[in-house]
Amino acid sequence: MMEAAWDPQPETGIDVIDAQHRTLLDMMNDLAEAFRAGRAADQARECLALLAQHGGEHFQTEERFMWAMGDPDLAAHRVEHAQLTQRLQELRARQGRGYLVTAELATLVADWRQHHLHGADQAFLRFTKTVFRG
Repeated sequence: MMEAAWDPQPETGIDVIDAQHRTLLDMMNDLAEAFRAGRAADQARECLALLAQHGGEHFQTEERFMWAMGDPDLAAHRVEHAQLTQRLQELRARQGRGYLVTAELATLVADWRQHHLHGADQAFLRFTKTVFRG
C-alpha cells in the first residue's frame, strides 16, 4: 500500500468537498504508514471507524452539491457511495467478530482511491468546472 500526496489539480473548487477529500486521503496515508511500520492491525479498527464516519459525511455533502448543481451522474455516484458504504460496514462487522481485515481494508482503500476518487469524483470535477465557468 503506497501513500499518495494531495494533488491540487483535481480540486472541485468547493472548499468543503476539497477539505473532505484531503481528510480522507490523510486517513488512507495513515493506514499506508501503519502497514509500513507493521501496525496495520492496530490501525485498521481506527481507520475503519474514521472512514465510515467521515466517508458517510463526505458522501452526503457531495451528493447534496451534485443534486443542487443538477449533475447528471448523481444516480451513478450514489450507487458507488452505497457500495463503498456497504463494503465498509461489512468489514466493520467482520472485524467486530474478531476477523483480521487489514488486507481487505487495504484493498478497499486502494480501490476507493483508484476508482472513486480518481474516477467518479473526477467526472464530478469536470461537471463542476462546466457549471462554474458557464
